[in-house]
Amino acid sequence: MGDAKEWLLPVAVGGLAAFVLGSRSKIRRILGAAMALGGAAATLVLGWALPQPVLPEWQGPHQVGTCRFEIPAEGVEPRLVAQAWYPTEAKGKFSRWLADQGLAPKFPFHHLAKAMVPIGVDAPLLATPQRFPVIFYEHSWTGHRAENVAQVSDLASRGFVVIAVDHPGQASRVRYVDGSVVTSELPGSPDFSTQAKVDEFLALGEKCFAARDRNLERTVRALNGDGDTVTRLTGRLDFQRMGIFGFSFGGSYALRLCATNPLFRAGANEDGLCFPGEDPRGPFLFFDSELPPWLGLAAVPGESAEETLVRQAEARLQAAMVGPARKRVVMNGVSHLGFSDAIFRSPWPRLSKTGKRPAKEVHERISRELGEFFEAALQGDGK
Repeated sequence: MGDAKEWLLPVAVGGLAAFVLGSRSKIRRILGAAMALGGAAATLVLGWALPQPVLPEWQGPHQVGTCRFEIPAEGVEPRLVAQAWYPTEAKGKFSRWLADQGLAPKFPFHHLAKAMVPIGVDAPLLATPQRFPVIFYEHSWTGHRAENVAQVSDLASRGFVVIAVDHPGQASRVRYVDGSVVTSELPGSPDFSTQAKVDEFLALGEKCFAARDRNLERTVRALNGDGDTVTRLTGRLDFQRMGIFGFSFGGSYALRLCATNPLFRAGANEDGLCFPGEDPRGPFLFFDSELPPWLGLAAVPGESAEETLVRQAEARLQAAMVGPARKRVVMNGVSHLGFSDAIFRSPWPRLSKTGKRPAKEVHERISRELGEFFEAALQGDGK
């Protein structure tokens, strides 16, 4: 059970009850034995259904290291917290799955914050004369940079340097090295109940896109040697081979960036809406959770504003698929959260609200598709 030791509480309580009641009357002894057995059963069920999560094995040949860095404020632009995952030769000191304990999922899934992963903190970058292609990971609407450690570390094991930035005001929680914390200013869950609410969401999404544009531009400059923020990576990255992917709203932004910024050669969208004006320039990979049956039928009068939004996004996706080097992967039996680390919260997908398919099967499929896609689009001879 790892750090899931509180699941021992039921068996401990049952054992104590059996001890206290064992020397009393026959009825009390029976009651104590029943409590002991019930406590043991509860511990077994909780330990099986909600164990400490374990990071899956990587599909690439390398070990993985990670480092965290901050980018100073610039005028009215806030400080940024970012993290890199990269190939290394040795594991080094293991790190926690979530470095910031304040990002722990709510009980009973809180063990994700305590879980250790074989990712070396500040391990040296793999020694090679070639520079590494760069992939940015974009977090979800009120997500955070470490919401998809399993996928980004798998890409790092394949020879990529993956960078994720916490976008202040958008990320659920940004914790700086001095201990100060900035929380999200966004509504926790977008309201699509009316067309007016949908229009508000789309307008707010555009503002979030613009802020992410500025944050990524500053991050690329820092990685390229502007200042001494990330000297560990300076001179080791190939900015002619950059890609981007993200989950949910982060995937929507990846699609937008690949349509507007020629520096990003390829991208992937994991179950994010296609906003207006998103037609990527180069190779692009679309992931979708199981599609609702009504989406394949003609629209009917009286459909909700949310259904209209989804239909419009689907039409834009279909238009984008006409371009070269496009691929769509529909993951039947997988819900929206199944594209994030939430899939490891429990071996029971229905309990973790990630669909019906096992976490290992889903993760291996997504990671394989991502890895093969970015290897084809970005890897090659880099100097």
